[in-house]
Order: sequence, then C-alpha cells, then structure tokens
Amino acid sequence: MNPARIVFPGFWFGKSDVAEAKELARRGVGGFCVYGGTAAQTLDFTQRMNEVSPYGKLLFCADIKDNLSEVITDAAPLPNNAEISSLTSSQDVAYRKGNLMGRMARAAGVDWLLAPVVDLGYASPAFGDEPLLVARLAGDMLAGLSNAGALNCIKYFPGVSGVLKTLPQMEDAEFVPYKHLFRRADALMPSDMIFPSIDETQAMLSDKVLKGLLKKRLNYKGCVVSFPLWKGHLRYEEASAIKMLHAGVENILAPKNAWGVIEAVEREVNHRGFLIDEVIQSISNHEMFISKVSSGPKPEPIQNIFTTAQHAFAKTLVH
Repeated sequence: MNPARIVFPGFWFGKSDVAEAKELARRGVGGFCVYGGTAAQTLDFTQRMNEVSPYGKLLFCADIKDNLSEVITDAAPLPNNAEISSLTSSQDVAYRKGNLMGRMARAAGVDWLLAPVVDLGYASPAFGDEPLLVARLAGDMLAGLSNAGALNCIKYFPGVSGVLKTLPQMEDAEFVPYKHLFRRADALMPSDMIFPSIDETQAMLSDKVLKGLLKKRLNYKGCVVSFPLWKGHLRYEEASAIKMLHAGVENILAPKNAWGVIEAVEREVNHRGFLIDEVIQSISNHEMFISKVSSGPKPEPIQNIFTTAQHAFAKTLVH
C-alpha cells in the first residue's frame, strides 16, 4: 500500500519540470492533472509517465469546466453547456459533446474528465437553472463520456448556486441533479466555497458537508476527489489535504506542493496510523477505474478524432 497513490499532481506544459514529474511517478502517485498542452504533447507525457510508474498504468485527468480545449489546447471547442440547453436537439448534443470530449481526451492519453458541472445557473458552465433539465442533460453527457471509455466527475457539490440558500431550499433544487446522477457518476468533486446553512468551513474541507450531508443524508457511495488545491485558496495546503481526507475525500488533486502533500499523507498513515482504510479504499477505486478504462473502446488516432470533432456540430447548432 503506497499512500502517494491518492495524490494526483498537476502538470503544466511549458512550466512544470518533466524530470520532477518522472520522480513523482516513480514515487507512486496515482496520476496527474494535465494543463495547457497540445494533444501530441499530452499523449507523449502520459506515455512517459506510464513507463516509469511502478503501476504501469496511471490515471490522467482533464480538469475542465466546460470544454476539453481548456486543458488540451488544440482540442475542438464544442458547444458550451449553457448553449446546449437552448437547442431543440439538446439531449442529443449533450451526449455527442460528452462522447467527442471523451474520445479526444483518450486519444491524448487522458482517461478521466473532471466534468460535467451540475450547478444550477444561467451562465456557462451550467446547463441551466432548472434542476431536472440539468440532471437530464448532464446524464446524457455522462452517457457520451462512458461510451467513449472515459471516466467522469460531477461537480461542484453541494451546488454553487445554493451558497445563500437554506438547506430545505437546496434539497428542492441544487441536490436534485446529484441525486439523479449518483449511480452514473465515477466521482464527485466538492466546491471550494462556504455554505453557511451547512457549515462555516469550505465544502471540500467540511465533515458536515461530505460525511454528514453527502454520504449519510444523501447516501452517496462513490469516489470523492478534491477541488484542485492549486486554485482552492488554502493557507496551509498540507494540513488542509489531511483534513479533506479525514472528511471523506479520497484523492488529492493538483496541489501546489505535491511533495509536501505526499509526505504529509505518508506521515499520517505510516507514523500515526490514521487514514489506512481510506487509502485502501482509494487504491481499490483506482484499480476499478483502470480496469474500467482498459475494458472500454481503444483510443483513436489523434488526427482522426480531432478532425471529426472540428466538424461535428457545423450543421446542428440551430435553435
């Protein structure tokens, strides 16, 4: 059991050091969140990291809000989520968008898309402000991702639009898409915001939000991943990572100091004897995810799917 496996460092093309990434892969991290490379660069990076990993296969994540082009620079920009809800063929478009994003990502070596956003609202990346509409379109996107062989992640729990609402109000609105999608989600990501009606701590750090509300009251049984730490406004990153793990998060994504977080987790497990069950569960999830990806369709050549995606919606974006 290697506690480092629950950490997914970020890798920024043009900024991060490949040699350091290789050392992290050798140390036994579970994968990486990739940012800002072309498809060819991303594929090369994923292959090089897999070659040096003790596991032989890592999980690479695309941390996106709306489009794969946010992290893979030459990916075709597909219709944004807010636009999809206004189309006459909205469910078909949501499915096709998920499918194309999944196929492009997997061609570039990325198997896990941290999407879709299921918050309620009018603006991108939200599908809309009506809970059942959001659940329906997000569900179609999940189906598209799944049929492409890609893993998914619904976010940002408990729903950013509920930040000033009471808990009963959130039950009738923000929680609806989540409850409809729990069984189809590979993972869930909590928000970095504070929801005063639930707790005075950021949702991603809150035992009340994650254990009390998500896992006990709403009965969510799946994987929980952290909000990417590098953009989470955390004062003490290592201590915050440990607090997240105790609250119910299973994977730590994109910390500013990956080495520091790995060492903090290892101290908690190896010296203090805490989080052993949590690490075992996280590793079990990894093995299940890798098996799921490996049994799915094979990735397509980059050129083929990226060209297909560029022309996919030329005739369908009509209201």
